[in-house]
Amino acid sequence: MKRWNNLLGFIIIITSLLNAQIRNDFSGLKFCIDPGHGGHNPANDRLVIPDPGVEFWESESNFQKALLLDTLLKQKNAWVILTRYTNHYPNDDDEPTLAERAAIANANNVHLFNSIHSNAAGGTNTGINYTLILFRGYDNQPVFPSAKTVGSIMGPQIRNHLRTQTSYNRGDWSFYGNTLGLGVLRPLLMPGTLSEGSFHDYFPETRRLMNQSYRKMEAYAILKTFMQFYNVISDTFGIIAGIQTDGETNKPKNQTIVRLLPQNSLYYGDNYNNGFYMFERVPPTSHYVKFETSQYINDSALINVQTNGLHFYDKTLILNIPPVVTATQPVKNDTNFKVTNFIGIRFSRVMDTASVRRGFSITPAVNGTMNWYLNNVMMFFIPSQPLQYNTYYTVLIDSNAKSIGGLPIDGNGDGIPGDPFVLNFRTELATSVESDFTRPNKFELYQNYPNPFNPLTRIQFDLPEMTHVILKIFNVHGQEVTTLINQHLPAGRHTIDFDGVGISSGIYYYKIQAGSFIKTRKMLLIK
Repeated sequence: MKRWNNLLGFIIIITSLLNAQIRNDFSGLKFCIDPGHGGHNPANDRLVIPDPGVEFWESESNFQKALLLDTLLKQKNAWVILTRYTNHYPNDDDEPTLAERAAIANANNVHLFNSIHSNAAGGTNTGINYTLILFRGYDNQPVFPSAKTVGSIMGPQIRNHLRTQTSYNRGDWSFYGNTLGLGVLRPLLMPGTLSEGSFHDYFPETRRLMNQSYRKMEAYAILKTFMQFYNVISDTFGIIAGIQTDGETNKPKNQTIVRLLPQNSLYYGDNYNNGFYMFERVPPTSHYVKFETSQYINDSALINVQTNGLHFYDKTLILNIPPVVTATQPVKNDTNFKVTNFIGIRFSRVMDTASVRRGFSITPAVNGTMNWYLNNVMMFFIPSQPLQYNTYYTVLIDSNAKSIGGLPIDGNGDGIPGDPFVLNFRTELATSVESDFTRPNKFELYQNYPNPFNPLTRIQFDLPEMTHVILKIFNVHGQEVTTLINQHLPAGRHTIDFDGVGISSGIYYYKIQAGSFIKTRKMLLIK
């Protein structure tokens, strides 16, 4: 009995070694690849519009992935058949049915079948993007156990190549809650999987799926899955890929130029707002990736490519254009600037607010607060008290002020960074409007001062006659915040202070009703 057990153990070991034989390629293996859906047919396809004028059809993306995978497999001597070789059908009825797709695999007695798809959340998708692999059967009772094994490899491979959130490997009976499952897997006589690589209705992913190199990343993931499953020797070359974004808008950059050295290979980005780039078949040595996009600061990164390595290097691009001042309040050399106004400066670029704050000065000296708007493009300096009448002021932003990318300001607009910006103006003359004021000749509600404010601001209004006055504050939803006045007041100019302590930052409205006179103005509280 002992000798029999030893012999049985030897047979098991030999069988395992034979099953795990190392292959140089896919010679003798047959694959059927099914590009899911087809033909821009609304009844059998998925249309997504990530940007105006851009149409994403799932069928076209699936088809392109399948063509790329077909080439990669054949390069390793695989026998490959696709269930469709076009995505344009004169008649929608010409598209192969699910049963017909499976029949192609059965008729050709292939070893593995995979149907390529992408997923959707079924509504407005703001962040779901995972990988799902489905095989026939229950999660723990697959009809073909090897299909579950393939799925366990393919899910992580696609997740790693597309950088999705996670991956799942599920039986279609468990996933759908019935034994019908997926129609394309149901008739198969061999192991089959359906891959939902990522979510095509998550717009950042939709835009990436418009990129042919990104589609090839998924094709490589499926290729590596089959190689691992059949113990094909791994490739020595690696892949370098990444996403490039504009450093000021944080949006993926179009028409990027990336160079790989020492090969001197160039990659030109597309116009689908994905910022994606990719270099394939990169030898396992050190390489420089150089970012050479027009109007951006050139930069490079050294990447040590590993054997069969997958290397991502995302890049934030910084514009090589110095910031200039595009608008001011007051305008340059204004001679009648209101003493109760604030000073506003708009830049052409997103600014490093700390450097602007350090470089800002006003002469004669004025105390005040500095606030930023429009993603740090517009600055307001709000004096803590009115400016002096009939006085010349100089606002200076010195040459140390920089954009968020570190480029010094071009203060005189000559295209050369590193000179200060200077704004000269004079305030209005003191008039009898307020000092000799007696009785207004009309109703008026004035803009609050300061505005924006934190937390105090002053509201003024004119009454040409005695009347009942109601002055209220409302939020942006039209809900009343407080009532400042609800009483009879004599003719004249009236002033009341509003304290924003206890309410959140945001836009508010103040509304006056004095007899038949009704007027509303907007104010901004910033904390």
